[in-house]
Amino acid sequence: MSTGEFVELNTENEHILVCLSSSPSNEKIIRTAAKMARDMRARFTALYVQTGKRERESDKRRLEAHVQFAKESGAEIVMTHGENVPVQIAEYAHLSNVTKIVIGQSSAKRNHFFSKQTLTEKLIEAVPDIDIHIIPDAMNLDNYRKPHGAVYVGKPTMKDSLLTLFIFAVCTLIGLFIQKLQFTDTNIVTIYILGVLLTSILTDGYLYSIGGSVLSVFLFCFFLTEPRMSFQTYAVGYPVTFVIMLISSVITGTLAAKLKTHARLSAQSAFRTQILFDTDRLLQKAKNDTDILSITCTQLIKLLDRSIVAYVVEDDELSAPYIFSNKKKEQTEDLLTSREQEIAKWVYENKQRAGATTERFKDAQCLYLAICIEDNVYGVIAIPVDEYTFDSFEYSILLSVINECALAMENKKNIMEKEKISVLAKNEQLRADLLRAISHDLRTPLCSISGNADMLLNSGERLDDITKHQIYTDIYDDSEWLINIVENLLSITRLNDGRLKLKFTDQLLDEVIAESLRHISRKHEEYQIITECDELILAHMDVRLILQVLINLVDNAIKYTPKGSTIRICAMNENGKAKIQVEDNGPGICDEMKPHIFEMFYTGKNTIADSHRSLGLGLALCRSIIEVHNGKLVLEDNTPHGCIFSFTLPLSEVTLNE
Repeated sequence: MSTGEFVELNTENEHILVCLSSSPSNEKIIRTAAKMARDMRARFTALYVQTGKRERESDKRRLEAHVQFAKESGAEIVMTHGENVPVQIAEYAHLSNVTKIVIGQSSAKRNHFFSKQTLTEKLIEAVPDIDIHIIPDAMNLDNYRKPHGAVYVGKPTMKDSLLTLFIFAVCTLIGLFIQKLQFTDTNIVTIYILGVLLTSILTDGYLYSIGGSVLSVFLFCFFLTEPRMSFQTYAVGYPVTFVIMLISSVITGTLAAKLKTHARLSAQSAFRTQILFDTDRLLQKAKNDTDILSITCTQLIKLLDRSIVAYVVEDDELSAPYIFSNKKKEQTEDLLTSREQEIAKWVYENKQRAGATTERFKDAQCLYLAICIEDNVYGVIAIPVDEYTFDSFEYSILLSVINECALAMENKKNIMEKEKISVLAKNEQLRADLLRAISHDLRTPLCSISGNADMLLNSGERLDDITKHQIYTDIYDDSEWLINIVENLLSITRLNDGRLKLKFTDQLLDEVIAESLRHISRKHEEYQIITECDELILAHMDVRLILQVLINLVDNAIKYTPKGSTIRICAMNENGKAKIQVEDNGPGICDEMKPHIFEMFYTGKNTIADSHRSLGLGLALCRSIIEVHNGKLVLEDNTPHGCIFSFTLPLSEVTLNE
């Protein structure tokens, strides 16, 4: 390699796995693995294999501290369970594409040829294709020896002790009964083995399985062998039978207890996984922060079986506490004191956990956790802590649920902000379109009015009566057009802002149509307008707005159809509603324009019959007015050409007084 050259290691796909344990040296191992992960920019995972053995309280606390330290070091915490720890580590390493395993040097030593292999040696054999980094243990562990066997057996309880005695008393009675029926001793031994299995299933731990195995041998020897009521026996082979019976019972009971433990661990793991899955699924359907908080607290109640207190951030302040009960008779008053609320406020302000099981406010009734992502805090969850405290992995599930809650709230916030930005952008576009339309499209009639008025002022005495009449007519038409535009602007603005006060009355449609024609531009005289209305159609409407709809629709037909065209206004009773149609036989509207004709400020490319250009407000206003009346404005093609605009209104009930 020449000077200045260097080799860049490809560490993008590196995955480092560190094994968690309750050993005092495990913190050093985690620290070493974390440093490796940072230097290599690798994925970092901490794995704990739960074997089902009972551990001392000091070991539990040490393990929880190691789990917390691994989290703070950036590790993803994973838990699996199984009896064979090296096999579980190897299986996870292969499934997760682990490239390096960091593990401590086992303190166990092989003193002779028949000694069992250490965990490190077994792991090397199980994963020969993965780099294993063994961290030497520089600590003095002479004072720490992890106990085996009986130390992991729980303390005896009166309930399990009496249950064990009862099971074997029943087995002995059954054995005496079977013996009177001249059955062989093999059947009696089977009865006792069945008793050992039942004891393993119905009691907690290995103690009663092993104790039941020994007890079964003594009971069989004392009550069911000759001479009875004695531990002596006349039969030569019975001592061997007793030994085999004891070994069989111990093995059977131990295996049953292990199966029971692993079944419990599997059910616990499946339950926690289901909680996470359900939480994610339900949060995706939540509509607002209140729903998200309710779903989260409900799932935490299922997970922890205790009431939950929640605080949500409202207007940059923490709200009053919401309590979600687990339907048990719990004293919740202590969870809502001013002291507890002050702790919740501290957690909100500092974005750190506090309360019970922590170093800060450890005398609190609850553990307080912030619902936050980075610097955004959306609330605080308070979890009562009693004599039962959740373990590290239950705490991991708890944090995962709260993180899902924070992520859902963050997504809702982002969606709302995007909607606000979209609305602002749309309003800004509408404002720009309005200014453009006013600045360009209103200039023509205003210039016409100004020019005609100037002509009358300066040259009025030199104009003949016919010319003056034409100028007056043009001024009137232009002013009427401007008034109509202003009315449309005011109406659509009030409708969109919700400031338009509606006044619904019952009106005859033929009278409303006749009134609308009286307000139509004088140019309708150049068109053939036909009205066809069924008699006595009484509709429920705001007559001012419906008049404006009819005026706009007829004016629209006049603008876009040549002189001499026919415009037909029809009113009928159809399917229990009043239906009104405005038809014309003009050139019609092309297909590419139809999806946009009801949009505000859309004018299209059609040629207008007069010199005025439309602002594109009329049809948008008509649609809004009809929607206020719980109807829909529809465009259809006329035959053979032209357009049909139709809408419906609710019918009114006619009451006849005799």
